[in-house]
Amino acid sequence: MSQNQDNFKRGTAEFLLLYLLRQEDLYGYKITQLFNQKSNGRYTMLEGSLYPILYKLEDAGYITSYTRLVGRKRQRRLYHITDAGVEYFERVLREYDEISKGVSMILDRPNAEILQVEEH
Repeated sequence: MSQNQDNFKRGTAEFLLLYLLRQEDLYGYKITQLFNQKSNGRYTMLEGSLYPILYKLEDAGYITSYTRLVGRKRQRRLYHITDAGVEYFERVLREYDEISKGVSMILDRPNAEILQVEEH
């Protein structure tokens, strides 16, 4: 992965994670799988990168966590978005939309079509 891709991922990971948690409570491995599946492999999230983000969001009060018994003995930690997390997500999404529109306008791409790069 290029440094630019890594920077873009860091800038979007929190709010994408909050979006997924708006849909349902999730555990770490499932979150990483959803990032991969929903992006058709274009956005992967390793568990080692995910947990610091989860801890940060939990410390900020945007998510909470709880354990649930899976099977007879296994415990699974699930994450749940709080009302404050929903408000934060909606604010960041509005900001993202505005910045994305501005970037598209600067690039003369008002409909935000995908840039096709010719290979030589």
